[in-house]
Amino acid sequence: MSHAARCFRWIAEHPWCLLLCWLVPACLLPPVPIDETRYLTIAWEMRQSGDLIGLTLNGQPYMDKTPLLFWLINASWALFGVATWAARLVDVAFAAGTVALLGALAGRVQDDGARRGAGWLLAPVLIFGTFGSVIMFDGALSFFVVLALYAVVVWLGRRDAVGPLLLFAAAALGLLSKGPVFFLHVLFPLALLPWWHRKPVDHPWQFALGVVAVMLLAAAPLAWWAYESAARFHGVPVLDTLARQSVGRVAESYAHRRPLYWYVPLLPLVLLPWPLWLRWRGVHVRDAMAAPLGRIGLAASVPAFVAFSLVSGKQVHYLIPLLPGVALFTTAMLRGPVSLLSPGRVAVAIVVIALAWMWPLATAAPLSASVYASAAWGLGALAVGGAVLRRFGRRDAQGHLVVTSSASTLLAVSLVLLVGTRLEAGLDPAGLAHLVGDLQRRGVPVAMTADEPGMIGYLARLPRPLPVTDDPVAWARQHPRGMLLLHATHGPRPAFVSPAIDLVDGWEGLATSASLTSRP
Repeated sequence: MSHAARCFRWIAEHPWCLLLCWLVPACLLPPVPIDETRYLTIAWEMRQSGDLIGLTLNGQPYMDKTPLLFWLINASWALFGVATWAARLVDVAFAAGTVALLGALAGRVQDDGARRGAGWLLAPVLIFGTFGSVIMFDGALSFFVVLALYAVVVWLGRRDAVGPLLLFAAAALGLLSKGPVFFLHVLFPLALLPWWHRKPVDHPWQFALGVVAVMLLAAAPLAWWAYESAARFHGVPVLDTLARQSVGRVAESYAHRRPLYWYVPLLPLVLLPWPLWLRWRGVHVRDAMAAPLGRIGLAASVPAFVAFSLVSGKQVHYLIPLLPGVALFTTAMLRGPVSLLSPGRVAVAIVVIALAWMWPLATAAPLSASVYASAAWGLGALAVGGAVLRRFGRRDAQGHLVVTSSASTLLAVSLVLLVGTRLEAGLDPAGLAHLVGDLQRRGVPVAMTADEPGMIGYLARLPRPLPVTDDPVAWARQHPRGMLLLHATHGPRPAFVSPAIDLVDGWEGLATSASLTSRP
């Protein structure tokens, strides 16, 4: 057996390792405004203040998120130094861990073939990897939801304390990762357990009461954190802290109000690349719905999807924790012949993306090192994906899935690098942040408006947050030599705001005090 064949065989048994490819865009691409820059600034202020409990953004109390991700980012910074890639490493690790755990869950529910298949079906999903390489909360939530499902299956199969302890850990950390929305993801699989387990549960009332008791105990760390966090800030009630973590933001959706059907037309995009690669003729959905693996997959995805559709707050990344359930159902559905997959389409896509790379290379500035670095890695990923298809494409059904999934993941990494390279020039706030830091070092007064979303604090490595003003003109009169950082979520950018960056929604930039006071 050749070295390449041995390597392929090892990777085929460990699909989680494929997620490490997402470290490339995690290292090369700048932070994405405004969500990722906001979370980095919160983690940076936690590091600067040393307060691990009370979250702040621009020095003000921040009650919208729970603290686990910020703790882990600071732990990564303690190990590797303060860098964007070190912060993103946390989410890449969660993505790889989710794939590994999903395989373990599928193996317990069905067999060893399902263990490998589930991981390989989840690994190349485009939004799973894309959001797994940036700082978001849904990757951590996905990991703990799958851990909770695994814990329930272990609990059903063993009489010792391993299952309850695993469920407690999953629930406690899941709540600390994104708040009470964790319960929404695990409630439906627990309620539908008799349907997907298909075996009598020993002492069912004892089991049900045990699960309820574990969940209540697991809520204690979140409740303690909410109490301690609220106590640090005057006038912030504990219940308001808990409510704003997820329930209020999703249900009332003052920021992301969408119609009831908003998710439905997005489903083919959410499930990419599989809607393109699968040959749907011959797929037996009914057989998958009768299998325990398919049923637990449906229980972990469909009811929560309906629930998320009913609430007004909708974002694409809210669906990421549902993808492991979809992967389980698809695993049950694809336990058939190799013709269900179409690796030839992957080869065509590789050629198309390779040709698309020619445009940024042709239009890049001569000294644009970031573009050339992204292109080198992106084209290299395509070359490796093509080589995998050519070298290992003629295999059995399981090998066929591994080859298609591996090439698809490399294709997705290249595509994200390509898109990120095109967006970097207009959406990277690093230049603006460095200018703010330079102004502070030169003693120029700098302040910001109250609605500034934390785009600057981390990138400028500010030792303390900028002063906040609710009246920019009054501040400008008091500081005639000063500069004010302005932010808007809509409308055209005024000419006197420069330098600035135009965002997807709005703009942010600096204005001199003189330009503000001279306006009528």
